[in-house]
Amino acid sequence: MDQTSLTKVFDLLSPRFLLLLPLVFFILRYISSPSSKNQSLPPGPKPWPILGNLLHLGKKPHISMASFATTHGPLISLNLGKQLLVVGSSKRAATEILKSHDRLLSARYVSKAALFESHVLDRIAIVWATQCSDGWKSLRALCRNELFSATAIESQAVLREKKMEEMVEFIGRREGEVVRIGEVVLAIVFNTIANLIFSVDLIGLEDDGAATGLKSLMWRMMKLGATPNIADFYPILGGTDLQGLKRKMAVCANQMFGVWGKHIKERREKHVQDGPRSDFLDVFLANGFEDLQINWVAMELLTAGTDTTATTVEWAMAELLKNKQILEKVSEEIKRETDTNSLKESRISTRCS
Repeated sequence: MDQTSLTKVFDLLSPRFLLLLPLVFFILRYISSPSSKNQSLPPGPKPWPILGNLLHLGKKPHISMASFATTHGPLISLNLGKQLLVVGSSKRAATEILKSHDRLLSARYVSKAALFESHVLDRIAIVWATQCSDGWKSLRALCRNELFSATAIESQAVLREKKMEEMVEFIGRREGEVVRIGEVVLAIVFNTIANLIFSVDLIGLEDDGAATGLKSLMWRMMKLGATPNIADFYPILGGTDLQGLKRKMAVCANQMFGVWGKHIKERREKHVQDGPRSDFLDVFLANGFEDLQINWVAMELLTAGTDTTATTVEWAMAELLKNKQILEKVSEEIKRETDTNSLKESRISTRCS
């Protein structure tokens, strides 16, 4: 080997070149991986190397995906970095995914920003479980029997009527004042679910800003969970938290757990194994649930049913205020059906059936 050849070899081994080796290795590994080769997948826009279709989504992914469906059909595939995403955008595709093959496709992908690994969530969660395990089925059956069965829902009617009366009285005392309907409804719905679980109100209607703070906390958790996480797109970064999403999620969850944590502690100290069960917390304790699982399931139940209901009511009220004729019609119906001081849920069901 002559002097010129040796010089070229040493140039290749320079520190600058060595620093580039990991990047070269990563690119070669990406190109040669099975996921980057042609597979039996739905059509979709051609992905870029390494980035995949990330740049194709833009700032409004839902609009971009609708555009892709127009071009490629109702079932498309996208590569988000190394993550494969299959999107169904037609009635038939939705039926296949949510009905025909729901057992295979009902699991939820757990982001790297989640507080716990997937195997922990499979043990403690309902909504965030990644598979339909025996533990998940047992927990689901427990919730269905104690909270969502026809008998359970009927037994909760008195509580719902009581909370509705509290809301009406609260709004009535503020006649002529500005009332944030969304916050009031959120507090009422949250307290209704909280009473089913803990037998206590967790938000005081008179506490200015309490519902606002709780709603902001729930929105922050949902926003963090929906924020694109680079660790999800590239598994090689799975052990990192470059965007701080996991840390921020932990702060929010601990604040949420703190809202009802003392009630779990007090009840556990007083709990008798074969004693009467007055709420879902007693059911948790009787079945040997640890505090972590109680906290997590309570958070899932409270967040899943609260904000959506409050937002729907607030939206409906806004639409009624914009349409005076419909508002007058609704007001007349309410006056006609509520000819007494109290309104029973059974009366509404009878009139609406």
